[in-house]
Amino acid sequence: MHILKQLKTKKDRDEAGLFIVEGEKCVAEIPDDWEVVRYIASQSYIAGHSAAKNDGAALIAALGLRPAPLETLRDALFESYAPAQTPQGIVAICKQRKFTLDDLFTAKTKAQPIFILGECLQDPGNVGTLIRTAAAAGASGIVLTPGSADIYNPKVLRAAAGAVLRLPIVTDANLDATCALLGHKLIPLYAAHPRGDVLPYALDMKKSFCLLIGNEARGLSDEALATAGALVRLPMANAVESLNASVAGGVLLYEAVRQRSGVI
Repeated sequence: MHILKQLKTKKDRDEAGLFIVEGEKCVAEIPDDWEVVRYIASQSYIAGHSAAKNDGAALIAALGLRPAPLETLRDALFESYAPAQTPQGIVAICKQRKFTLDDLFTAKTKAQPIFILGECLQDPGNVGTLIRTAAAAGASGIVLTPGSADIYNPKVLRAAAGAVLRLPIVTDANLDATCALLGHKLIPLYAAHPRGDVLPYALDMKKSFCLLIGNEARGLSDEALATAGALVRLPMANAVESLNASVAGGVLLYEAVRQRSGVI
Protein backbone atom coordinates (compact mmCIF):
# COMPACT_ATOMS: atom_id res chain seq x y z
CA MET A 1 0.00 0.00 0.00
CA HIS A 2 1.31 3.44 -0.90
CA ILE A 3 2.19 5.60 2.09
CA LEU A 4 -0.28 8.36 1.10
CA LYS A 5 -3.12 5.86 1.17
CA GLN A 6 -1.84 4.26 4.36
CA LEU A 7 -1.72 7.52 6.29
CA LYS A 8 -5.39 8.31 5.74
CA THR A 9 -6.43 6.68 9.05
CA LYS A 10 -5.45 7.76 12.58
CA LYS A 11 -4.53 4.19 13.51
CA ASP A 12 -2.07 3.90 10.65
CA ARG A 13 -0.70 7.40 11.20
CA ASP A 14 -0.02 6.62 14.84
CA GLU A 15 1.53 3.24 14.10
CA ALA A 16 3.85 4.79 11.51
CA GLY A 17 4.45 7.92 13.58
CA LEU A 18 3.95 9.96 10.41
CA PHE A 19 1.47 12.42 8.89
CA ILE A 20 0.91 14.35 5.67
CA VAL A 21 1.44 18.07 5.13
CA GLU A 22 -0.24 19.08 1.89
CA GLY A 23 -0.02 22.10 -0.38
CA GLU A 24 2.94 24.09 -1.63
CA LYS A 25 2.62 26.92 0.93
CA CYS A 26 2.29 24.66 3.98
CA VAL A 27 5.08 22.38 2.77
CA ALA A 28 7.36 25.37 2.24
CA GLU A 29 6.62 26.69 5.75
CA ILE A 30 7.35 23.50 7.72
CA PRO A 31 9.45 24.68 10.71
CA ASP A 32 12.98 23.33 11.04
CA ASP A 33 12.19 21.40 14.22
CA TRP A 34 9.80 19.08 12.34
CA GLU A 35 11.47 16.22 10.48
CA VAL A 36 10.54 15.74 6.83
CA VAL A 37 10.85 12.09 5.78
CA ARG A 38 10.14 12.65 2.09
CA TYR A 39 8.28 14.78 -0.43
CA ILE A 40 5.80 13.38 -2.94
CA ALA A 41 4.83 15.33 -6.05
CA SER A 42 2.76 14.70 -9.13
CA GLN A 43 4.38 14.50 -12.55
CA SER A 44 2.54 17.57 -13.81
CA TYR A 45 3.59 19.58 -10.74
CA ILE A 46 7.25 18.83 -11.42
CA ALA A 47 6.84 19.47 -15.14
CA GLY A 48 5.29 22.86 -14.34
CA HIS A 49 8.44 24.06 -12.60
CA SER A 50 11.04 24.84 -15.23
CA ALA A 51 13.76 25.15 -12.59
CA ALA A 52 13.31 21.48 -11.74
CA LYS A 53 14.08 20.10 -15.22
CA ASN A 54 12.61 16.80 -14.06
CA ASP A 55 15.23 16.74 -11.31
CA GLY A 56 13.87 16.22 -7.79
CA ALA A 57 16.79 17.86 -6.00
CA ALA A 58 16.53 20.88 -8.28
CA LEU A 59 12.82 21.20 -7.54
CA ILE A 60 13.40 21.03 -3.78
CA ALA A 61 16.09 23.70 -4.07
CA ALA A 62 13.88 25.89 -6.28
CA LEU A 63 11.05 25.74 -3.74
CA GLY A 64 13.40 26.49 -0.86
CA LEU A 65 12.63 23.21 0.90
CA ARG A 66 14.92 21.31 3.24
CA PRO A 67 16.69 18.37 1.62
CA ALA A 68 14.74 15.10 1.66
CA PRO A 69 14.01 12.39 -0.90
CA LEU A 70 11.39 13.26 -3.53
CA GLU A 71 9.04 10.68 -4.99
CA THR A 72 7.15 11.34 -8.21
CA LEU A 73 3.68 9.89 -8.83
CA ARG A 74 1.57 9.81 -11.95
CA ASP A 75 -1.12 12.49 -11.73
CA ALA A 76 -3.99 9.99 -11.46
CA LEU A 77 -2.33 8.15 -8.59
CA PHE A 78 -1.39 11.37 -6.78
CA GLU A 79 -4.93 12.70 -7.03
CA SER A 80 -6.43 9.44 -5.78
CA TYR A 81 -4.04 9.14 -2.82
CA ALA A 82 -3.68 12.76 -1.68
CA PRO A 83 -5.94 13.85 1.21
CA ALA A 84 -7.41 16.95 -0.47
CA GLN A 85 -10.19 16.70 -3.05
CA THR A 86 -8.24 19.12 -5.24
CA PRO A 87 -4.58 18.40 -4.39
CA GLN A 88 -2.00 21.08 -5.13
CA GLY A 89 0.62 18.73 -6.51
CA ILE A 90 3.03 18.30 -3.62
CA VAL A 91 2.92 16.91 -0.08
CA ALA A 92 5.47 16.24 2.64
CA ILE A 93 5.56 13.18 4.87
CA CYS A 94 6.62 14.32 8.34
CA LYS A 95 7.34 12.64 11.64
CA GLN A 96 4.82 13.20 14.40
CA ARG A 97 5.90 14.91 17.60
CA LYS A 98 4.58 14.12 21.06
CA PHE A 99 4.53 17.08 23.43
CA THR A 100 4.18 16.82 27.19
CA LEU A 101 2.69 19.28 29.65
CA ASP A 102 6.21 20.31 30.66
CA ASP A 103 6.87 21.33 27.04
CA LEU A 104 4.38 24.17 27.52
CA PHE A 105 6.82 25.85 29.88
CA THR A 106 10.25 26.41 28.37
CA ALA A 107 12.71 29.27 28.09
CA LYS A 108 10.80 30.41 24.98
CA THR A 109 7.43 30.62 26.77
CA LYS A 110 6.18 34.18 27.01
CA ALA A 111 6.17 35.97 30.37
CA GLN A 112 2.37 36.05 30.56
CA PRO A 113 1.34 33.01 28.49
CA ILE A 114 -2.09 32.13 27.18
CA PHE A 115 -3.08 28.48 26.93
CA ILE A 116 -6.08 26.63 25.55
CA LEU A 117 -7.50 23.53 27.22
CA GLY A 118 -10.00 21.71 25.04
CA GLU A 119 -12.12 19.00 26.63
CA CYS A 120 -13.16 16.36 24.11
CA LEU A 121 -13.32 18.72 21.12
CA GLN A 122 -14.35 16.29 18.41
CA ASP A 123 -14.98 18.28 15.26
CA PRO A 124 -11.80 18.45 13.11
CA GLY A 125 -12.78 21.79 11.61
CA ASN A 126 -13.35 23.29 15.05
CA VAL A 127 -10.07 21.98 16.39
CA GLY A 128 -8.08 23.19 13.38
CA THR A 129 -9.70 26.62 13.41
CA LEU A 130 -9.10 26.98 17.15
CA ILE A 131 -5.43 26.04 16.73
CA ARG A 132 -5.04 28.56 13.91
CA THR A 133 -6.73 31.31 15.93
CA ALA A 134 -4.68 30.50 19.04
CA ALA A 135 -1.46 30.78 17.06
CA ALA A 136 -2.57 34.08 15.51
CA ALA A 137 -3.51 35.47 18.93
CA GLY A 138 -0.09 34.61 20.35
CA ALA A 139 -1.05 31.66 22.55
CA SER A 140 1.81 29.61 23.99
CA GLY A 141 0.28 26.15 23.71
CA ILE A 142 -2.80 23.95 23.51
CA VAL A 143 -3.89 20.94 25.55
CA LEU A 144 -6.50 18.47 24.30
CA THR A 145 -8.05 15.75 26.43
CA PRO A 146 -8.83 12.21 25.22
CA GLY A 147 -11.66 12.03 22.70
CA SER A 148 -10.56 15.18 20.88
CA ALA A 149 -9.98 15.16 17.13
CA ASP A 150 -6.61 13.91 15.92
CA ILE A 151 -4.40 16.93 15.26
CA TYR A 152 -2.82 15.07 12.33
CA ASN A 153 -6.18 14.52 10.66
CA PRO A 154 -5.99 16.19 7.21
CA LYS A 155 -9.15 18.20 8.01
CA VAL A 156 -7.55 19.56 11.19
CA LEU A 157 -4.32 20.37 9.37
CA ARG A 158 -6.21 22.09 6.55
CA ALA A 159 -8.31 24.21 8.94
CA ALA A 160 -5.23 25.09 10.99
CA ALA A 161 -3.35 26.25 7.86
CA GLY A 162 0.02 25.10 9.19
CA ALA A 163 -0.50 26.30 12.78
CA VAL A 164 -0.36 22.71 14.12
CA LEU A 165 3.37 22.93 13.42
CA ARG A 166 3.85 26.26 15.19
CA LEU A 167 2.52 25.53 18.68
CA PRO A 168 3.19 22.80 21.24
CA ILE A 169 -0.03 20.77 21.32
CA VAL A 170 -0.42 18.20 24.08
CA THR A 171 -2.87 15.45 23.14
CA ASP A 172 -4.67 12.83 25.24
CA ALA A 173 -3.86 14.92 28.30
CA ASN A 174 -5.21 14.02 31.71
CA LEU A 175 -7.58 16.77 32.87
CA ASP A 176 -6.63 16.55 36.55
CA ALA A 177 -2.89 16.56 35.82
CA THR A 178 -3.27 19.55 33.51
CA CYS A 179 -5.28 21.54 36.01
CA ALA A 180 -2.84 20.65 38.78
CA LEU A 181 0.11 21.91 36.74
CA LEU A 182 -1.68 25.13 35.83
CA GLY A 183 -2.56 25.63 39.48
CA HIS A 184 1.06 25.08 40.49
CA LYS A 185 2.07 27.72 37.94
CA LEU A 186 -0.65 30.07 39.32
CA ILE A 187 -2.39 30.21 35.94
CA PRO A 188 -6.18 30.61 36.34
CA LEU A 189 -8.67 28.68 34.26
CA TYR A 190 -11.45 30.63 32.55
CA ALA A 191 -14.20 28.35 31.27
CA ALA A 192 -16.27 29.44 28.28
CA HIS A 193 -19.86 28.78 29.36
CA PRO A 194 -23.18 30.07 27.94
CA ARG A 195 -24.56 30.59 31.45
CA GLY A 196 -21.42 32.00 32.99
CA ASP A 197 -21.63 34.89 35.43
CA VAL A 198 -18.62 36.85 34.16
CA LEU A 199 -18.19 38.77 30.91
CA PRO A 200 -14.71 38.61 29.36
CA TYR A 201 -14.36 42.38 29.54
CA ALA A 202 -14.31 42.14 33.35
CA LEU A 203 -11.32 39.77 33.37
CA ASP A 204 -7.70 40.88 33.50
CA MET A 205 -6.42 39.06 30.43
CA LYS A 206 -3.12 40.87 30.45
CA LYS A 207 -2.00 38.27 32.95
CA SER A 208 -1.51 34.57 32.28
CA PHE A 209 -4.61 32.41 31.89
CA CYS A 210 -5.87 29.22 30.34
CA LEU A 211 -9.09 29.20 28.34
CA LEU A 212 -11.18 26.07 28.92
CA ILE A 213 -13.47 25.05 26.05
CA GLY A 214 -15.85 22.10 26.09
CA ASN A 215 -17.30 19.56 23.72
CA GLU A 216 -19.37 20.96 20.86
CA ALA A 217 -22.56 19.13 21.88
CA ARG A 218 -22.22 18.47 25.62
CA GLY A 219 -20.15 21.42 26.73
CA LEU A 220 -17.83 21.05 29.71
CA SER A 221 -18.03 18.17 32.16
CA ASP A 222 -18.81 18.81 35.82
CA GLU A 223 -15.22 17.87 36.63
CA ALA A 224 -13.87 20.50 34.24
CA LEU A 225 -16.28 23.17 35.46
CA ALA A 226 -15.21 22.51 39.05
CA THR A 227 -11.64 23.49 38.16
CA ALA A 228 -12.56 26.85 36.61
CA GLY A 229 -11.80 30.05 38.41
CA ALA A 230 -14.45 31.87 36.36
CA LEU A 231 -17.30 30.89 34.08
CA VAL A 232 -17.17 33.32 31.17
CA ARG A 233 -20.06 34.03 28.86
CA LEU A 234 -20.30 36.07 25.71
CA PRO A 235 -23.27 38.44 25.42
CA MET A 236 -25.89 36.98 23.08
CA ALA A 237 -28.74 38.65 21.23
CA ASN A 238 -31.97 37.28 19.76
CA ALA A 239 -32.12 34.23 21.99
CA VAL A 240 -29.01 32.64 20.46
CA GLU A 241 -27.90 30.01 22.96
CA SER A 242 -24.20 29.75 22.19
CA LEU A 243 -21.49 30.09 19.59
CA ASN A 244 -19.50 27.42 17.81
CA ALA A 245 -16.57 26.30 20.03
CA SER A 246 -13.86 27.70 17.76
CA VAL A 247 -15.72 30.99 17.24
CA ALA A 248 -16.26 31.46 20.99
CA GLY A 249 -12.62 30.63 21.61
CA GLY A 250 -11.55 33.13 18.96
CA VAL A 251 -13.66 35.94 20.43
CA LEU A 252 -12.24 35.33 23.90
CA LEU A 253 -8.67 35.08 22.64
CA TYR A 254 -8.99 38.37 20.80
CA GLU A 255 -10.38 40.08 23.87
CA ALA A 256 -7.02 39.16 25.42
CA VAL A 257 -5.25 40.58 22.35
CA ARG A 258 -7.28 43.79 22.71
CA GLN A 259 -6.41 44.16 26.37
CA ARG A 260 -2.74 43.44 25.80
CA SER A 261 -2.52 45.90 22.92
CA GLY A 262 -3.81 48.72 25.10
CA VAL A 263 -6.78 49.43 22.80
CA ILE A 264 -9.78 50.81 24.70
